Formats: sequence, C-alpha cells, structure tokens
Amino acid sequence: MIHPLTDIPITDSHVHLWDPQQLEYPWLQEFPYIHRRYTMADYRQATEGVNVSSVVFVQAACRPDQYLREIDFVMQQAQTDERIRGIVAYAPLEQGRSVRNVFTLLAANPLVKGIRRMYDDDPSLCCSSAYLDAVQLLPEYGWSLDISAKPASLPATAKMTAACPDTVFILDHLGKPDIKGNGLDAFKRNIDQLAAFPNVYAKLSGLITEADPIHWTPTLLAPYINHAISCFGYERLLFGSDWPVVLLAGTYHQWLDALLTVLTNTGTRKELAGLFHENAQRIYRL
Repeated sequence: MIHPLTDIPITDSHVHLWDPQQLEYPWLQEFPYIHRRYTMADYRQATEGVNVSSVVFVQAACRPDQYLREIDFVMQQAQTDERIRGIVAYAPLEQGRSVRNVFTLLAANPLVKGIRRMYDDDPSLCCSSAYLDAVQLLPEYGWSLDISAKPASLPATAKMTAACPDTVFILDHLGKPDIKGNGLDAFKRNIDQLAAFPNVYAKLSGLITEADPIHWTPTLLAPYINHAISCFGYERLLFGSDWPVVLLAGTYHQWLDALLTVLTNTGTRKELAGLFHENAQRIYRL
C-alpha cells in the first residue's frame, strides 16, 4: 500500500515501544491484545508504504523506578532505526525543584526533548506548588511537557498552563475526548479553554481508541478534529499515531486514512506539511 502523503515527510510525534520481558508495564495487564514486545522492526512493518521520516518516542508508563532503563531500551532501538529523533521521558515532577537531579541525568541524552508525568489518578497534582515548580524549570532545558489527561483532568490542566506561561505544553490525543459517549460539548469547552493559551499545542492522535473500537468511522471523528483545527489552527497541531496502542481499535493505516478523509479539502499543502511534519520538528526541536 502506497499512501497518498508520499510527497510529504511524516514526523510521527507519538510512538510507544516496549518490552514486558525487560520492564514492567502494570497498565498492560488490562490489554492482553497488545501485551507483547513492540520494537522499531514492528513499527517499520506497520508503517509500510508511509513516508515516516522521524519518530518521537513517548514514555510508555513503565514502573516509575524503571524510567532510566526505559530510555536505555529506546536508545537500543534508535541504534537500529535512526528515525527516532526525540524522546519524551518520564520524570517525577512532584519532587519540585529537587527534580533537577533527574533533569541532569536526562539532559545528558540529546534525544530527550520533553517530559511526561501523568496525573489522571490525582488531577490536583498538576496544580500543586511542587509540580508547578518543576514544570516551570522545563524551559531552562529546552523541554516541553506532554499532557496525557482525560476530560475530568482538563480543568486542572488549564490552571497549570495558566501558571506556567513560559513552558510549552503538548496535549496528547486532544485530551482523550469521550467520543464513544458523545462527549463533544465537554470536549469543545475544554479545548476552547486550553487553546486560548498560545503556549499549548495538541496532537491529533489516539482518537479511534476513545471511540467505539469496533464501529468508529471518520464521520464520528470529524467534529472533534475540525473543532481542534478551528481552535489551534494547523500551526499548533501535530500528527501522532499512538502506535501500538492504536491497534486496540485499528491499524496505523486505518487511523491515518481516517484522518486524511476528515482533512480532505480542508487544508492547503503548506498546512498539511506543517501538521504532519514541520510543526513537530519545530516544537520538539528535532
């Protein structure tokens, strides 16, 4: 299969790799279908015919004390595939300014471009003084903060972004809207609030797994994608596959084809080149 975007290089801004034989991923116990090893060799097979020129690895929620070993695993993968140009690493931001010790370790690796520390289990965490102190340090390192948060956590997320105007935030999966539950109105309120901050960007990723994994269609996804475009503009949106999590609802090609179906006749070639490649290159400093 040769994809219609062959003339535009793609930077995939959201890829996971993992090996349950090397590291522990407690959340994978709930998803036996993808509870196996995924490497760049698997990614190459999954993306055959797609012009992926660069990849950003995003931490895959292994056990927190194993985060440095996770980076070692990704660096092993980078030796087999030079398209890994960026790493969004885990860091214990709840440590506040003392997290500098961790940042020093991470900064020794030039592929580290950002941090992600999820807080859906306690949304108030991202508004704590310690967490905010750590987030406010990120610009010193040239790093952004990836936000992986469900709708219930987005009001707290907005408070965090307001407190950190110099930090670049990247909202993963458009904030995981409840597409299956017809959560469009709540999605619009949350996205309107976050998009009002000029330092917030968003990924068009992870949407088909938030819809009915069996019966989703591009038509169901369209209102969410189109509203994101109206709020962020093409210049603040990034393409991401969320592979291999995407496999819970479809293949890499199926997600990419669905997105292109929605984008048909909506964006110029320049805008599409930004969304699929140039924005991620710029924002992650690849």
